[in-house]
Amino acid sequence: MTILGLAGHVDHGKTALVKALTGVDTDRLPEEKARGMTTDLGFAALRLPDFSQDGKILEFGVIDVPGHERYIRNMVAGAWSLDLALLVVAADDGWMAQSENHARVLSAVGLPRLVLGITKIDKVEGQRSRDVLAEALERAQAIFGPERIAGACPVSVLSGQGLEDLRRLLASEGARIEASHSQGPLPKGAFLFVDRVFVKKGAGRIACGSLQGSGLSLEDELSQGPGSEPLRVKGIECLGRTLPRIAAPARVALSLGKSKGEIGRGDLLFKLDNGPREVFSNREFIFKVETLPSSLSSVDSGSEALKKGGEIEVAVGTAWRIGRLVPLGKGPWHRFVCVDELAFPASRPLVLIRHGGAEILGRAWAIFQGKTDRMRRRKLASLLEGQEKAAPNQVALLLRNAFYPARAPAPTPRVAEPGPNHEASIPASLEPSLRTAEKTLSEAGRNCLEYQSAAQARSPSAYSAPRLPPRKDMDTLCALGLAVPLDRNLFIHRDVYTALVSQTLKGKNQGDKIEIGEAKERTGFSRKFVLPFLNRMERDGYVKRTGDSRIMLGKRPEPKPRQG
Repeated sequence: MTILGLAGHVDHGKTALVKALTGVDTDRLPEEKARGMTTDLGFAALRLPDFSQDGKILEFGVIDVPGHERYIRNMVAGAWSLDLALLVVAADDGWMAQSENHARVLSAVGLPRLVLGITKIDKVEGQRSRDVLAEALERAQAIFGPERIAGACPVSVLSGQGLEDLRRLLASEGARIEASHSQGPLPKGAFLFVDRVFVKKGAGRIACGSLQGSGLSLEDELSQGPGSEPLRVKGIECLGRTLPRIAAPARVALSLGKSKGEIGRGDLLFKLDNGPREVFSNREFIFKVETLPSSLSSVDSGSEALKKGGEIEVAVGTAWRIGRLVPLGKGPWHRFVCVDELAFPASRPLVLIRHGGAEILGRAWAIFQGKTDRMRRRKLASLLEGQEKAAPNQVALLLRNAFYPARAPAPTPRVAEPGPNHEASIPASLEPSLRTAEKTLSEAGRNCLEYQSAAQARSPSAYSAPRLPPRKDMDTLCALGLAVPLDRNLFIHRDVYTALVSQTLKGKNQGDKIEIGEAKERTGFSRKFVLPFLNRMERDGYVKRTGDSRIMLGKRPEPKPRQG
């Protein structure tokens, strides 16, 4: 599935265009019907033929966001998960204030691809619509860069002119995006920000949102943030279909049964698949702050406001908080303190909004969380000096090693940043810190490592140590890449895992099936262990699940040299 969002200035025809494409009126609230203006998120499903493959249907989850500046926070809530955006500009008005603001939000959240839709061309002469299209392209390229612009289509909802061209452009992008989803290793950890909640008779609490990361299955356990109550997935629905399992990205409705406690918009539901926590949940953070490009000279980039600090609003996913931003030393580093706890994946950017207004000031990456006294802030400022050009994940690791040397530095996910160096590896200067962390293992942790390493030549039943060491040691082993978590309480030595993956894939080619019984025979695992092992292989991009079988994707393991 491709998640498609429509953005743009108020009254430029976003909702009418959604209806023309899908047949669905996304203005569902009585207030929206009465005022003729979208105030909250609207949702629809779009199915288009893949014009490059006969018979294949492409599915889109469509999100319609409000265009009025008063509802900019709702707009951010709809923008965070998009694979593709359709930025709507009316031919009679041209590029307006919220065209600019919405474009900057889409840039802030790291939108991969953008299509421009020039609407209401029936209201103007042909030259006017061509001029508006040219200006919109120029401004969009100033904000996103030309490489992220997929194309532009002039359309009229009333006459239908241009709609077929738009469908073909969206289908082309959808096919490309779906192909990119199926390539490479699967993301680790599934999460969604809740955007709607309701109660359904017989099903209990239903939470809706855009699923990201890896997939979800029935009976999966989810954590909730802020908060810690475990939740169980009792039902999954996507585009009107009830499913036992769903792959991301997708628009989903999850039945969570009769869960205790409150669930609301802005809550994060997540399932972590690879050991240490990768979710920030706190009231205080250290940010790396960035300004955003603008196409209008009249629009302040936000740099002055960010230098001074003060009250500000941050939005991430469907959540937003009011807090205070305080510069920390020199450079882009700031301390942010909010009244209520905020939870979000460590890899997600946050959008910075002027408090009480609609101006987008910039974006931020969280690199540290937790309360800091004056002495700690001095140390933070000292450590951050000279790190301005380092990727946020590098800086986060540096800080965790500095402040928690007795623990493994919890691995921060790679931060996807638009631009040429969007994935930064850990620099050589940080590798000694990782080797130092290995020395901090307790005796139980070292014994476990030696035990699992020796078990490689023995029966697979020996891969579970008689007694696991403290959890922090297991997290250390996982963070150092010495152990691989198969599930929450089942771990395997890295070399054992690599050898068993190679054995499982031996003689297989891309597209070949691997049955559970065959995997049991090749690994010597019982069913209790082989299912978590195959699930781990799926998360690492070696196989893809189809029913009870696995399909080889073509990737093979490459043994990693041990550090130190």
